[in-house]
Amino acid sequence: MTIEKSGPNRRQVIQSAAGLATFAMTGLPGHAFGQGGTPRRGGTLTIGVVSDPVTLDPAFFSSFFEIYAQYLMHEPLLSITPDLAIEPGLASFEMKDDLTYLFNLRPGITFHDGTAFDAKAAKWNFDRMLDAKTGSPRRSDLGPIDAVEVTGDRSFSVRFKQPFAPFPHVLTNRAGLFASPAAVERLGADFATRAVGAGPFKVVSWTKNAELILERFDGYWRTGMPYLDRIVLRPMPDETVRLANLRSGTVQLVDSVPPQNFRTLERERGLKTSEKGGVGFNGFSLNTTRAPFDDKRVRQALMFAVDMDAVQRAAYFNTGQVAHGPISPPLAFAFDKNFRPYRRDLARARALLAEAGKPQAAFEITVINSPLVIRIAEIIQAQANEAGFKATIKQIDGTSLITVLRGKTFDLCYSPWAGRSDPDGNMFNWFTIDGPNNFAGYKNEAVDRMLKEARSVTNVARRASIYRQVEQMIADDAPMLFVHFDAALQAATEKLNWTQHPDGSFRLFNASLSE
Repeated sequence: MTIEKSGPNRRQVIQSAAGLATFAMTGLPGHAFGQGGTPRRGGTLTIGVVSDPVTLDPAFFSSFFEIYAQYLMHEPLLSITPDLAIEPGLASFEMKDDLTYLFNLRPGITFHDGTAFDAKAAKWNFDRMLDAKTGSPRRSDLGPIDAVEVTGDRSFSVRFKQPFAPFPHVLTNRAGLFASPAAVERLGADFATRAVGAGPFKVVSWTKNAELILERFDGYWRTGMPYLDRIVLRPMPDETVRLANLRSGTVQLVDSVPPQNFRTLERERGLKTSEKGGVGFNGFSLNTTRAPFDDKRVRQALMFAVDMDAVQRAAYFNTGQVAHGPISPPLAFAFDKNFRPYRRDLARARALLAEAGKPQAAFEITVINSPLVIRIAEIIQAQANEAGFKATIKQIDGTSLITVLRGKTFDLCYSPWAGRSDPDGNMFNWFTIDGPNNFAGYKNEAVDRMLKEARSVTNVARRASIYRQVEQMIADDAPMLFVHFDAALQAATEKLNWTQHPDGSFRLFNASLSE
């Protein structure tokens, strides 16, 4: 039995954990790899990625583009399948009561540096992420933790101040990726470039903006895995260059295929494509802390000015689907397929601008230098200008995006989100007043209160009701222009056997290259 995707109640977790604890020590892979049969051991896999990471430290990465490397170096405490079912990873768990989770780590786990991944190391990582002085974005992910206590060499407990329904899902993701305490203390600031985790591959070297080289970690917990000897990640921002390198065999996997090329690649010999509906969203944050978007009427005017169906056709070539809010289709218990708060209405957009006293409101659209994103910005620009706006476009590189967003040095800025397996992960950090991803500077006391309430509710129907109400309130306030629920569009050589995940990340512990 797997834990319910929507956030378990206590009885469901205890029933599930009993089965999980048995499975936890088998060492079996969590999900089957691509083509079946006995995988071949060995080989180097070179991956073309959109952008270089900013940091290799799992406690501090924030960019959408850093996710590709993280799950190769660091192993989550709990695992999640491509179908969003939770499985044991480095640990199994059960609930003692509504506030307390009990964890048991696998025996004999070590980090890449040979130090023990034990209960003390787990507590150290929780404490590091929760310490406000570190500034870790994981602090918000982890919710209202009261205390983490070591109860044995391989056992520890996590106690909350109030129930926190998303917690198991959180530990399958960024906040479940733990670093070696000894390496962090030894390397200091250099840990960001020489990360030491417990994932299937360990860092050999990282040459910024050139290549990140990883090699097999022989101490990895899944028996006989990983199969690959080495993985090399090479940043290739230009999509044409990325695809040319894939076709030539210089790289064997690419993290992102332009939608306009995807169907063509499907028909090319020697290649195979993978498409999976994503859990995240693509959107643009509106800076509500300064003109022109400090006025709700101006924000709403922009919502009425744009037609995302046109973006879906002209930019996404009908892959994925249009987004109208932060709750994506795979988050099925809360997703409302009929939710569409805005339809293009130029007369209404102009009326709102006139009411706000800004019939020709000027703003700048900040985007990364990706042809797809630039195309989206151009469509938004043209449609907004039809309504009376004066929109211009500014391009930046991908590694600068998080700095611009955090500094709020923008009017309207591209804000991609890989997504989480629970609605809390797509909403709390973005729309609570102090949320680390509240790049819009959005403030709504009711939304803030309701999102905090939803974290403590274990009843599935009640949680769904809260999220749908909040989604409507966010739409009315319009701090974000939602664009698209991207499908993960990726491509590889036909010789690569691998499993795609909806967030687009690479979990390649069971990947292999055939002859």
